[in-house]
Amino acid sequence: LNRADGSAQFSAGNTSVVSGIYGPVEAKVYEEKLDRAVVEVKFRPDIGAPTTKDKWMESAIRNTFEREILAHLHPRTLVQIVIQLREGDGSVDSAAINATSLALVDAGIPLKCMITAATCAVLSDDTTVVDPTQEEIDAARSTHTFAFASGSSTGPLYVDSRGDFTMDEYNHCYDLCALATERVLAFMRTAIEGKVTKEAKISAA
Repeated sequence: LNRADGSAQFSAGNTSVVSGIYGPVEAKVYEEKLDRAVVEVKFRPDIGAPTTKDKWMESAIRNTFEREILAHLHPRTLVQIVIQLREGDGSVDSAAINATSLALVDAGIPLKCMITAATCAVLSDDTTVVDPTQEEIDAARSTHTFAFASGSSTGPLYVDSRGDFTMDEYNHCYDLCALATERVLAFMRTAIEGKVTKEAKISAA
């Protein structure tokens, strides 16, 4: 994304999302908050204008990250998160959260923790799939997305469960997504360490 202060791309299957961070920059007078930064999220679909579902995702992602960004360190400023869907084939919300988490680190925005997410679907034959495709989501009895804070045992930061499911199915999907986010977190740490090492070599050259 052009002129972003930090950016990252995250892919899950055929779904690919890019998140760009702009700021902290000076907020407009009618938007600013005296004691902390304002967090704004914009979601851009791959085709056409944002839908009502996209607007809901903007709100959900803003609420998730607002609590984990150390906004009090940048009062009266704006942190804008722009999420661009490159290709959508299911699990878009979890991919968007993961891309945003990496982009915030890339931009140097202070966070309480890393946030990772995963999506799980319960299919009509009662099997469960992690990172389901859009075709699997359309045919599923239920879908579940969870986002977790690294190093926290207080439960998920974000939950979106839809469809017809039992409590056992919900708990099973919770466990699968929790395990999947541990793998995502390990991937993020490796990616961040690799980027820091590469930048250090460039600076030393």
